[in-house]
Amino acid sequence: MRLPTRQQRHQQLIEQYVLSRRTMLGLLGLVCTPGLENLVRGETHPSKPSPPANPHIPTLPQHDPLTTQQKRQQQLEQTRQEYQIALRLPTSVRVATLPAQEVFSEGYNNNRVILARKVGANQQAFFQNPQSFLKLEDYAAIFPVLPLPDVAKTFRSDATFAQQRLSGPNPMELTNVLALNYSLTQKLGITDEIFQTVLRYVHRRRHIRETLKSATQNGNLFVTDYALLDSDSVIPKENRFLTAPITLYYADGNRDSRLIPIAIQLGQVPGISLLCTPMDGVDWTLAKLITQMADFYVHELVRHLGQTHLVLEPIALATVRELAARHPVNVLLKPHFESTMAINALGDQVLINPGGFVDIILGGTLESSRNLTNQGVTEVFNNFSNFALPTNLRQRGVDDRSGLRDFPYRDDGLLVWKALEEYVSQYVGIYYKSNRDIREDFELQNWIQALQRPISEQGFGVVSLPRHLTNRDQLIDILTQIIFTAGPQHSAIAWIQYQYMAFIPNMPGAIYQPIPTIKGIIRDENSLTSFLPGVEATFTQANLMAGIGTKLDPKAFTDFGVNSFQDMRAIGVLRGLQDRLKGLEKLIEQRNKRRKECYPGFLPSRMANSTSG
Repeated sequence: MRLPTRQQRHQQLIEQYVLSRRTMLGLLGLVCTPGLENLVRGETHPSKPSPPANPHIPTLPQHDPLTTQQKRQQQLEQTRQEYQIALRLPTSVRVATLPAQEVFSEGYNNNRVILARKVGANQQAFFQNPQSFLKLEDYAAIFPVLPLPDVAKTFRSDATFAQQRLSGPNPMELTNVLALNYSLTQKLGITDEIFQTVLRYVHRRRHIRETLKSATQNGNLFVTDYALLDSDSVIPKENRFLTAPITLYYADGNRDSRLIPIAIQLGQVPGISLLCTPMDGVDWTLAKLITQMADFYVHELVRHLGQTHLVLEPIALATVRELAARHPVNVLLKPHFESTMAINALGDQVLINPGGFVDIILGGTLESSRNLTNQGVTEVFNNFSNFALPTNLRQRGVDDRSGLRDFPYRDDGLLVWKALEEYVSQYVGIYYKSNRDIREDFELQNWIQALQRPISEQGFGVVSLPRHLTNRDQLIDILTQIIFTAGPQHSAIAWIQYQYMAFIPNMPGAIYQPIPTIKGIIRDENSLTSFLPGVEATFTQANLMAGIGTKLDPKAFTDFGVNSFQDMRAIGVLRGLQDRLKGLEKLIEQRNKRRKECYPGFLPSRMANSTSG
């Protein structure tokens, strides 16, 4: 094990300064640095719902007279003709032809034009005075017009690297070692000697009593394992290179609650895959780059595209095809599906098509990318309730604050989840006075059966849902998860992308040199630019992050616009949610003043109603 050099000690002091500086700025009340939403127009606070001029009160079908029930069925037959179904992926259906009522709103399109002009002006300004990428800092030159992401100033820091697992664009990978379905040492070539040497280096102490066993038992060891990339169906493109890294972190609850990177293994085979630690200089920097590439890959294809965009369209289709327009569940969910079919249709044309953004940016073949996205959809549809935020956190072993005291995604997300759960519960209670109302609602039962039925049987493939709904709690759980996924979850992992993923040396979309198997072959840090994309792929990635990382829907969360409620009882429940969210905004802002890094993911003022970008 190599001893730390003077340069490495100096870098460690810089990282400590960055942490203390962030904390100081937070205490002074510094607000989160925005992404690109300040470049487009839009309200930041929802409008208060006003009483409807001609109330059209939602009703349960079994309570309607026979003539009204027949009209509802006629409306559904017509809707099914408008919303016919096609297959996007083996596990994900789409609308065959986008209906006129599903296209982007005028405000959304106006914001697209404004942003596109800014992105075009940025690229044009660079090419008026182009420069090569000879060192990592040179990638900052691609932002002559657009704001340089803050991470460009701190991306080398181990603290910044680790913090992205907690408050970056992909907080979905971090898992407690106690929650793993395998033994750590079966997949990671780590020993007590390596572990303790790294802790001595980080803490500048001679003696470390902590062992891998004691740290595991205390719940202080965490991993990010990108095993999804270790598959025969994930094939690298020519002159691009993939691996499935595993990173080990230590949460020191007795000190400053930091998440400390301990080691990165560049592959899934201990003893063969290269293992790097923070004491390995430029090899460590490269190992972090490769890990960030893997995180980018899994984030974009699995967590973002697969597990928000493409899981929601089948649910939206089932809702509009099986629940009449005046059904209370249709009325509740409609705002949270706005623009989803439109943005997915656009993605088919420019994102996951030959020569599209994914094809240019990522390291795997287009077929590999589609396979990964399909796998992401399958994970949710086969285990739907496991992706409810409280359940997901618990299953990953990151719900316990004693082991991981500072996890902004968890802490702020649970606030929003609980507010939504209360909102949905109150809304459901307006229309379903008993569990009998649930059981007798034949439209609702058709809806859940269509969702649960496999695609091969003309269903929507969410096979882990129950075949029948028997009580209100079941419905509340499902609806809360759908709304949270469509609005807050997507907002948290999408509107933060530009800040982290537009600056290439922080999170490259692909690696362009072979994954190293031994240390010491890289001369210096400037040599790392050969591992990173050139000008075309760099601008493609930055432009994509600007486009899909900016909230373009001008409406704020819970401002439903043309999809507003017509029932005064529901409007009262919605007003209650808006009031609670105002309180949460203030609470999260206060939390951000005390955090190492400001986290805007679940600020209600930055959330959208739907998966619209």
